[in-house]
Amino acid sequence: MSNFNLNICQVSLSRDIPIILENFKNFEKIYNQNLRFYIICPNKQINEFRKKLNFKNIKIVDEDRIISSKKFTKIFKKLSKNILYKKKFQKRLSWYYQQILKIIFVVNFILKNNQDMIIWDADTVILKKIDFFYKNQSLNYGNFFEFNENYYLTNKKILKDQPRYHISFLNQFISMTQKECKYLLSNSLNMKSIDKNFSEKISKLILKKIFETHKKYYGSLFSEYELIGQSNYLFNRRKQKPLLFLRLNLDGRLSKCQQTVSKILNYKHVTYEHMHQGKKNIGMLSRKQSNFGLMKIVTKNYLTFYIKSIFHFFNYFLKFK
Repeated sequence: MSNFNLNICQVSLSRDIPIILENFKNFEKIYNQNLRFYIICPNKQINEFRKKLNFKNIKIVDEDRIISSKKFTKIFKKLSKNILYKKKFQKRLSWYYQQILKIIFVVNFILKNNQDMIIWDADTVILKKIDFFYKNQSLNYGNFFEFNENYYLTNKKILKDQPRYHISFLNQFISMTQKECKYLLSNSLNMKSIDKNFSEKISKLILKKIFETHKKYYGSLFSEYELIGQSNYLFNRRKQKPLLFLRLNLDGRLSKCQQTVSKILNYKHVTYEHMHQGKKNIGMLSRKQSNFGLMKIVTKNYLTFYIKSIFHFFNYFLKFK
């Protein structure tokens, strides 16, 4: 078992290395404790990752050692023979693949090392300290700005139960403790332990539940954050804390001054969705975020956040079981 206090897992391609590096340095500044980052990447990019992220607290992991893209695609093709939207789904297969990689790696790591772990998006940079754990349980965070019903419908097939009330767990990160991991494994994934076929079993289970749930294609049909988040919520019953972060409508990178202002306003992290095909997203890493544009985003988010926080407070006590 390692001696690191915070273990962070990321799945990435080389295009996100500059963001990973900035995030890693911020984590080191913010947290006065040992850190260990596990960066999962394609085999053909391992040398580039090792060269550009050459730090003793960063371990580069070959995704093929978890489950190869080739094997995952083979499982998909076998399960999707009679699925009408098979071709559309396959166009986004890599997006589903990276989610499966995270789940498999994290469950394996936690059970084998007896340590907790955090999944953190590779395009996200932490700005201000986030408390991930308290008294050997994950703290549950929520997001008012997104809602995808398809994720919850899929989870109904996977989970044996669902909270009566919750908000989105799409916060660009999720944490999991040892007990929460065992709960997910036994209660949600119907597995008592992991074996050499664990990667294949998880891949089959999630793909199968997606196809059983959705007869039509709606683009995004599953989220690892919603699955783990809801499972944690059912286990620890901790009320979700709404989280402020920057993501939607950004069109450039934040300056140091803009980051400082964001931290003062209690924004916890910023996500640069530079691979999306929107006009604001394409090339955003090479542009500076305008002050006026950021002011509009922050003002709108602030008003929405605090109004919805009031409703969230009352809804939790009225509806949560």
